[in-house]
Amino acid sequence: MKRVCVIIAVGVACFLGGVVVSPMLGWHGPQIPVPASEATIGLPAAVERAWFPPIGEYENGGDALDDERFEVLMAALDAAMSAEETLADFAVEAHFHLTNFARRLTVPRITEPQREEISDFLTSLGEKYPDHLQLIDRRKAFLTSLYSPKFTDDVPVFSGRVDLFLSNLELYPDGDFEDDQVDQILARLRAVLSAPEVSDSFEKEAATHLNHASMLLQFGRLSPEQLARVLAYIDEVAAVHPEASDLIGNTRYLIENLTPGRVAPDLTGTDTDGEEFSLEDYRGNIVALVFSGHWCGPCRVEYPFQRAMMSLYEDTNEDVVLLSVNSDPVLDTIRAVKVRESLGYRTWWDGHGEVSTEGPIATEWRVGAWPTIYILDEEGVIRFVGERGAAMIAAVDELLKEKRWAAFEASMLAPVGDPQAGGQ
Repeated sequence: MKRVCVIIAVGVACFLGGVVVSPMLGWHGPQIPVPASEATIGLPAAVERAWFPPIGEYENGGDALDDERFEVLMAALDAAMSAEETLADFAVEAHFHLTNFARRLTVPRITEPQREEISDFLTSLGEKYPDHLQLIDRRKAFLTSLYSPKFTDDVPVFSGRVDLFLSNLELYPDGDFEDDQVDQILARLRAVLSAPEVSDSFEKEAATHLNHASMLLQFGRLSPEQLARVLAYIDEVAAVHPEASDLIGNTRYLIENLTPGRVAPDLTGTDTDGEEFSLEDYRGNIVALVFSGHWCGPCRVEYPFQRAMMSLYEDTNEDVVLLSVNSDPVLDTIRAVKVRESLGYRTWWDGHGEVSTEGPIATEWRVGAWPTIYILDEEGVIRFVGERGAAMIAAVDELLKEKRWAAFEASMLAPVGDPQAGGQ
């Protein structure tokens, strides 16, 4: 009854509270080989092929764009927008084409005649495709914002506009990953990492896709064979792109060590009272490990659920522990918050790096989103990643039920007279 009342109270509180030109010029980067047995996936033609000159040809430090490069770019845009693939699915293809065209104009200074030519082209395009005028006008407004004054000297990342992973519900497992789900994840990674806009600026562009794939793989358990396949693919990527060794190495470490079914790495640091302790000290307990910071709004939303979890188990003999890794830059911040918010669990203070979210513990655990929550069983095995709010409590409850059932089975199998059998 207490458990039901606490969860209801928490819920109420939270409620209130270029087709022709590009093949000739070879506008594409290194390709990752595709095994004959690997599943394949088709991307929009605007993503799958190189339609424009490489981004690097337009990163001139903010100087005026010479007419020759400008005319090549305009010719590529004209070819892309009139291509058969674009006409077949204008909304999708034109979105990517106009984005990639605009990205090449973020660094160089555009002359007045060049502006007029771009404006005339987009006006004509809007007249030709009135049903897509809003899309075209948005690109025109973006390009206008680039002209004067320049708001950036860096090319915007393209990859954030291509989500092949987190928005695809069929890729999410129900517990264990199916082989076909792993096939699809690898096929999507292979396709997008080989896309020209990504491979031409791999270290910058690939991070989004590798991070999204890694996040997806934390939603379920990979079998040893599936894990080996995924890691083998990551090694292929590393061999083709040695310039991105740090990025790829971090991805590999996360998948190999921080996905469900893996024994969590130990972590050691000092708590908010300055005393050193380790995650290993709590082996034998079910542990909810929360990477948090008071600076983070979504982290603060978790406080009521954390209090609820502590309240649920404080008067029982259940071995449940809540621990946190704090990333606030000032130690006194989290000390005061723990008192004010009645957060009585033990906390590592990890915010003592040059960037507070890049402390040694968060860095080792490759934390890129706050909060990040891991639920570990009594053997230290990661069982759930990312469960927030009431879902965190439900995940802990699920592990407790498993533990109770295992204890019951052990007692039933114990010989008569064995203490485990209740002394009978």
